Amino acid sequence: MSRLIQPEVAGGAPAYFMGYFSSGPNQTHKQEKLHYAYSRDGLHWYELNENRPVFGTSLGEGILRDPFIAKGADGNWHMVFTIRPRGEYIGYCRSSDLITWEDERKLPVMKGIDDCMNSWAPEFTYDPERNQYLIYWASSCGQDLGNSKHYSAWTPDWITLTEPSLFFDPGYQTIDASLAEHEGKYYMAVKDESVVYDRSVKHPCRNVLAVADRLEGPYTVETGFRTPDYTEGPEFLKLEGTNRWLLFYDYWSYGKFGIMETTDFREWRELGEDKFRIPYRARHNTVFPISEPELARLLDKYALLAQYGTPTNAPVRLAAEEPEGFLHSAFSLRTIVMQFSPNQLAGTQVLFDEGDSKNGLALRIREGGLEAAVVSEGERVMLQAPVDASAGGKWRHAALSFAEGTVSLYLDGRLADRVRAGFAIVGPHTGAGGYGGRFGSDAFGDTYGKDPFDGVIRQVKLYSVPLQEADIAMMAKPLAAAVL
Repeated sequence: MSRLIQPEVAGGAPAYFMGYFSSGPNQTHKQEKLHYAYSRDGLHWYELNENRPVFGTSLGEGILRDPFIAKGADGNWHMVFTIRPRGEYIGYCRSSDLITWEDERKLPVMKGIDDCMNSWAPEFTYDPERNQYLIYWASSCGQDLGNSKHYSAWTPDWITLTEPSLFFDPGYQTIDASLAEHEGKYYMAVKDESVVYDRSVKHPCRNVLAVADRLEGPYTVETGFRTPDYTEGPEFLKLEGTNRWLLFYDYWSYGKFGIMETTDFREWRELGEDKFRIPYRARHNTVFPISEPELARLLDKYALLAQYGTPTNAPVRLAAEEPEGFLHSAFSLRTIVMQFSPNQLAGTQVLFDEGDSKNGLALRIREGGLEAAVVSEGERVMLQAPVDASAGGKWRHAALSFAEGTVSLYLDGRLADRVRAGFAIVGPHTGAGGYGGRFGSDAFGDTYGKDPFDGVIRQVKLYSVPLQEADIAMMAKPLAAAVL
């Protein structure tokens, strides 16, 4: 193992959200519904709701692909997406909280175009001068899908639409456009799909970059830029408080993502796959910033596995000895958070116990320090943080996170210790578990007695994601304020 103490920005840090649909390579294992993930740095994304869908459309055949989400001038989140059957419509709905989606309906963006075959991968940009939204998408008009160009329409209210007009036609087939504004210019990343319907084209599909002086265009393709071969679904994200832009793109047939970065839209750098993390089977993402209060609600909605808020001063068993189920399944992502008020810091006092001496995790007070252990197939890592001697009777905040082998211990909202384990998954465990005491053998390897905690424990929360230091600081802040 390796010990990695790395400073992070705590409290008030940027928060980012991702929407996507799910499929494997070459569109196998499809779940064409809305999924969520979140990030604190824009690079490492952790799936919410255990990578299960959070919303499915009732429109048409129930297909939701290529979601695009952004907050509107009205304070609501608006989502547009690809639906089936193919034709003149795109899907639309809105939400005040990214949890409940309503006003779901079809928008006839290509109404009046008799030979429209499809309306794919819609996005939109708000123009404050016109107080309207510019919606843009790809449609093929004719006898087949081999003539895709980008069209656009304006709407002030998501009900009234202008007639569709040609938005972008570089002379070859394009789909999947995404816009970004930088230093007074508008940049469009878009998929060059010319090879799909013109076999004389020698290069594979990839994304190119076009630029315009106005939102509505005209856009001209920039020479010298392209994403790697076999990519599509480009999406921009500006990292808050910096001049750094990320461009995500989807290797859809390979079942993976890539990212390039820039500060000026002229020089681009491709990031290695070890520099970012994207949820398993994510396809065609939408990414955008959110506020910390919004993130807090979404984490509690889509990542909270269990919560025990009532104060207790006795051991509480959460799981019996069973071969599977709650607190027994293997995991690669996990966080345990709690508040505790110790009467004294002497001896061994178990705060949390999941699993056993072979597979599991645990928190405890031992001789004046906060300690954590994570064990997988008998391989163990341990972390520790001193607790000041005046802690008796005071409320403290503790958290332990596991992120595919990176183990982090937090005390009072701050990173106290971090270790890189030699394993990425904690195996299934059959032992009983709970908090305030030991239930059998624990992840430290101890087996004798309960070693009950001498004090009060409350607000025990178990999450399916590895919370980041900014998340922990956000959760610990009300407690710190109450102490002050």
